[in-house]
Amino acid sequence: MRNFIFLITFFSLFACKKEDGKIEAKLSEKTVVPKSNSFEKLSYKEQIKKMKESLPKNSVLSNDIQFINDSILEGKFKLDISNYELENAKKKCLPTIVKKEYFYEYDLEAEKKSKKEFKNLGDLNGDGKSDSVFILPGLAWCEEGQSYYFTDNKIPRIQTDSNCCHTESVFSIGDMDEDGGNEIAEYYSSCASNFKVIEIWTLKKNKWKTVGKFDFFYNNGKYKAMEDFHKLYKKISKNKFKFLEISDMRADGELVMEWKTVTIK
Repeated sequence: MRNFIFLITFFSLFACKKEDGKIEAKLSEKTVVPKSNSFEKLSYKEQIKKMKESLPKNSVLSNDIQFINDSILEGKFKLDISNYELENAKKKCLPTIVKKEYFYEYDLEAEKKSKKEFKNLGDLNGDGKSDSVFILPGLAWCEEGQSYYFTDNKIPRIQTDSNCCHTESVFSIGDMDEDGGNEIAEYYSSCASNFKVIEIWTLKKNKWKTVGKFDFFYNNGKYKAMEDFHKLYKKISKNKFKFLEISDMRADGELVMEWKTVTIK
């Protein structure tokens, strides 16, 4: 989109059931505001400044890093979003306006506990320290879904186009390539479909690389996505493991599934 489009996002209470039926994830809608000639002529930084000056009560910009660090992460970890901000600035992608309480709708377990939810994944980059994952909504209107962030600013986030992300949807599968850092699996859900995807990631030179992507038929009656994830993969040797893909269910109830071998190169 062009620089002259001024977008403000508000979040509606459009609900979509989470797979385990225990909690619901709330999705967002975007509203286009009538164009203002004076606003269009401002630079990217000036536009953001103007947005801050006209914020509604109890609202913040989606990229308000001070609010994120102080109120969302509660000082447990200082997130650095400068690289992502630079990318959005180059695309003239403005932040959205978010009610403060809506930040927690992206992490409903955290909302219950009044704090951000972190999940320990072990050492991801081989530095000898454990790393945890947490979730934040898009920093700007052009980021369609939530992103997984990690408690080490050297580890890049994983962006999605889904608003059904949960910390429990990311798993450590151990150090498959024996380089000192764990590989991880991301259980991807669009909320509504019965067909899910599990993507395997490895971290190489501070960049995430996909090494495998597998279908997961949710209502398979045999394996639950979260509780039984450890049953879906087996290490064979260094750089090599198997993953059980469950792609469908036949009319007679027989599962269409296959163990597939993955080699990390």
